[in-house]
Amino acid sequence: MTTRARNLTTLPVITTAHMSQNTAHYPSPMIVYAQVSQGFLPVLGSNVTAIIETEDGHQVTLELWDNGAGADTVKNDGIYSRYFTEYHGNGRYSLKVHAQARKNAARLNLRQRQNKALYIPGYVENGKIILNSPRPEVKDEMAEAEIENFSRVSSGGSFTVSGAPPNGNHTHVFPPGKITDLEAKFKSDHIQLSWTAPGKVLDKGKADRYIIRTSKDFLVLQEDFDNASLINTSGLIPKAAGSRENFEFKPEPSKRENGTKFYIAIQAIGEASLTSEVSNIALATEFVPPQEPSVPALGTNISAISLAVLGLAVILSIF
Repeated sequence: MTTRARNLTTLPVITTAHMSQNTAHYPSPMIVYAQVSQGFLPVLGSNVTAIIETEDGHQVTLELWDNGAGADTVKNDGIYSRYFTEYHGNGRYSLKVHAQARKNAARLNLRQRQNKALYIPGYVENGKIILNSPRPEVKDEMAEAEIENFSRVSSGGSFTVSGAPPNGNHTHVFPPGKITDLEAKFKSDHIQLSWTAPGKVLDKGKADRYIIRTSKDFLVLQEDFDNASLINTSGLIPKAAGSRENFEFKPEPSKRENGTKFYIAIQAIGEASLTSEVSNIALATEFVPPQEPSVPALGTNISAISLAVLGLAVILSIF
């Protein structure tokens, strides 16, 4: 839905909404999408809420996220999304989305415009490589712009559901969502991990626990996750879906040298021990700084040099 902007020279904020498909057969989950934009630029920081209603008036309210995790594919692209699993019988469901910004919290993502142009680092002329000027970097404070407060309501049409039990009385069939943004890095002799928490049911609630495994072989995690080295996560308590998780561990003692690679992946465990898909595989590479000579060793070398010079002086004095 579009409403007139307060300033005639300013483009209005537009909100559109739709479901991932027009029909669903239980227990397949669906995804709610809402795009908030001004012109061709995505609007970030909006409060976006989806209201899904059955024919008999039963409503489900979902807060949509633009965090690049769970149902949301790309972070900060102005497309807010969330899984929908709370089916309440068969029939037709309607979708309505409310997007709003208060207290100047929303902003425009100006990086979108920069990314539309293809940057070519150089070209070949008469057999020689000629480099173009470096691509200009956009500073963080220049990458976003403030936007006026707004409130928009948009209809996302309707969709039909079949095979769902009545009154929402269904067994646990949905596992935690797949973690897609796992990151890893070395800090001293520990590996630090960070990721967005999934839910107990896809992206809702919080998982019961995590399984973290590591290997020096990428294919082991990709093809045989259950047999990779298990990391102790007894002290790791999952947070609510959408929260940022942080965890660190010390790799098992082994022959390690500069450039040693460790691959890490995670699974989340939810209701009825349902397990998520294996996460994206993160890489942590260990860089060992060169050791500087210790002070005692340096002192010994200086003493040896001093003795050699003294010996030379004695020899010269004899002659």
